[in-house]
Amino acid sequence: MKKQNLKRAELVSVGDALEGLEDLFTQRTTTNDRQGVWAEPQLYLLPFCVPQDKAADRFRSIKINETIKVNDQEKHRSFMVVPHPELGLPGSFELEVMTGIYRLADEFLKESGSVPEFLELGSLRSFLESIGRSGGGVYTRMLKEALRRLAGTTCISEGFFYSKPRNLYIVESFTFITSVEIAGETDFNGTTYERTRVKLHEYIRDNLNSNFRTLIDFDYLRRLRTDIAKPFALHLAYRLFKNGKSEWIADYDWLAERLALKLQTDLKRAKEQLKPALAELKGNEFLESWEWLPDRRLRLVAGSYLVYLHAQRVKAKDAWLAYEAERNRHERLITTKPPRTMLEARRQDAFDPLATICTEFAVKGWPAVANKATARGITEADLTAEALKRGHSLQQRLLT
Repeated sequence: MKKQNLKRAELVSVGDALEGLEDLFTQRTTTNDRQGVWAEPQLYLLPFCVPQDKAADRFRSIKINETIKVNDQEKHRSFMVVPHPELGLPGSFELEVMTGIYRLADEFLKESGSVPEFLELGSLRSFLESIGRSGGGVYTRMLKEALRRLAGTTCISEGFFYSKPRNLYIVESFTFITSVEIAGETDFNGTTYERTRVKLHEYIRDNLNSNFRTLIDFDYLRRLRTDIAKPFALHLAYRLFKNGKSEWIADYDWLAERLALKLQTDLKRAKEQLKPALAELKGNEFLESWEWLPDRRLRLVAGSYLVYLHAQRVKAKDAWLAYEAERNRHERLITTKPPRTMLEARRQDAFDPLATICTEFAVKGWPAVANKATARGITEADLTAEALKRGHSLQQRLLT
């Protein structure tokens, strides 16, 4: 994990490669790095899986408010998290489970080009082992509770959560997963589930399918022992990458809201509250140093491991651009050039790069696939023709 030969340096500016939130989160790599998980970023940066110091902390509602300027007009936005009425809010273990689910979604995305409506988790033991936990009875029970907690915790966004395909900040309530089926359990109709699977909310799934994702260093995150350090590390990495600098000056009140911490009005207590997490991040070379400034602000300086992660992120961006360019070139050749031999014709039949997007278009319509299609140079008329060619029925959808 540690990179002993790295010295602290200014983070290389990523302005040319990564511009703003969307470009920062559309990176992709073709390497199979088990420590990296491509995930929808927003529930990591909003107070969803929150530190739990006491049992009572699980049953609190969370709300953050903010006033921002949009086109010289002040806009008010809020994000609320309402806990599961019996199980309470997600915590650090749910953060690991959520990341494991994202890893499975990423594997489907790589294999088929899209995340399916239902994600099969495999056996509870195999899923637990995939996130570095024992498959024993205690963790099995914790996993079942975690899945129900993730499905039963409601987020209410008014201008905070961004939907990439819709290109808007939603004003709506949603959950991370909307359905849970656990193998061996029986539903209210008496049907016994044969597989364990979950259904991601459409906002989450659509963002993943639109490549609105970020790379989570899951192995590092899981090794952190301080609950506050986990979301703190994610915020720190995001801010430093976005700003292209080696330091971030954070407002304590703002940070406490995003981390779902009890706001300390006394500065001494605020320092005591964050010190264990800051010390752990420094000990792991994620931070080089921190300093309290006037007006309850913190100066946070990147450590050698965070500088290393930044370099990997820029490499991943370059690899993704090259990969997409080559894949699009290959698809154009296959779909535009006639086969020269029977063998080549059979290979073309077996390789249908438009199959997934045609199916999605037939079910959801043009708005759901517009970004992906446009990136490939495909118009709505072209996609309609390709979908019909593959036997999809568009008549009902076109009439509505």
